[in-house]
Amino acid sequence: MSVAFNMKRTCLLLIFICLVSAPSFARKKPVQPSERAVFHNNQGVTYLNQGQFERAEFEFKTAAELSPDYAKVDDAIKMIKKAIKKDPVFSDAYYNLGLRYLEKTKQNPAKSYIKFAEAEFKKATELNPTLKLVHTELAKMYRELGDFEHAVIRYRLALEDYPNDVDAWLKLGNLYLEMKEPFKAQNTFLKAVEINPDSAEAHQQLGMFYYNEGRFEEALTELEEVARLQPISELAYYRVGTVKLNIGDAKKQTGDAASADVYYDAAKAAFQHSLEINPNFADASFNLGLVYLKQGNNEEARRQWEHTLILDPKHGRTLYNIGTLYNYIGNKKASLEKLCLFLRLGIKDYATEAETARKITESHGGCP
Repeated sequence: MSVAFNMKRTCLLLIFICLVSAPSFARKKPVQPSERAVFHNNQGVTYLNQGQFERAEFEFKTAAELSPDYAKVDDAIKMIKKAIKKDPVFSDAYYNLGLRYLEKTKQNPAKSYIKFAEAEFKKATELNPTLKLVHTELAKMYRELGDFEHAVIRYRLALEDYPNDVDAWLKLGNLYLEMKEPFKAQNTFLKAVEINPDSAEAHQQLGMFYYNEGRFEEALTELEEVARLQPISELAYYRVGTVKLNIGDAKKQTGDAASADVYYDAAKAAFQHSLEINPNFADASFNLGLVYLKQGNNEEARRQWEHTLILDPKHGRTLYNIGTLYNYIGNKKASLEKLCLFLRLGIKDYATEAETARKITESHGGCP
């Protein structure tokens, strides 16, 4: 039984990508992480007793970083409460207490202390409404709880006193996207770009917004700006290439083959530049092969995808596409090998591709 394969079925599956130190030897007995954690934790307690809350917080975080299982969160909470009794109107202390309750929740998710953290954060903003960090922490908390309305309020409160905070605008924009309010999201991303035209992150967020909306020309403008601002970012050129590839597809669908080739060539150059920056970037290598395929150069596509599999032998999109390409050009043995490897990956997101792969492999006698 033979299976006809339509090359137009080949999928463009876009996924945007997303230290071990050498041992040293010394004559003195090394200090174990737990001992160092104890030292920094005790320093934190000392600073708390002195009312030096920022230094205390730094010491507690250092202790937790050195030995997370040894961090004394409960002791920190007790010490902060003790400090609050000494100075009940010091807003930063309530903020730090809220952070400790969040940390306690992470250690024991089954017993949430979110309400305690919320209460302390609110107390901090009652005492000092200009605490941007507290507003943004509350916004993050509300967003995770699905309370989008209060999350928006807290981001807006933070921006009232710090209207030029690009990061807050971007977080608010992403929140609006989650709320399925694209018009508001676009406005916040535009505001971030207006505040700082040299912010690569702002241009990227706006560019990705346009891309996901299918507004490829506008997306290209923003993402090319990212590449200009980050000339050694392989991901920036990868995204530029991906958008140009999509524009090429759109031109091809309208029958404008000449314009499509112009964009395909530009996409190819962007992916090649991305690989010059990072030769191990498997997704850029895959998309470069895809451009060759769309331009009808099956042999270059095959060679590029074989190279991709050297970079990442379990690159699912490549295994599927090269497997179907081998089937199309009549190399049944190679097709069976690649598609069987693809099926063994069991990638749930590729259900349609898996069904096609199963039909092809069955026609060749099935996977061993």
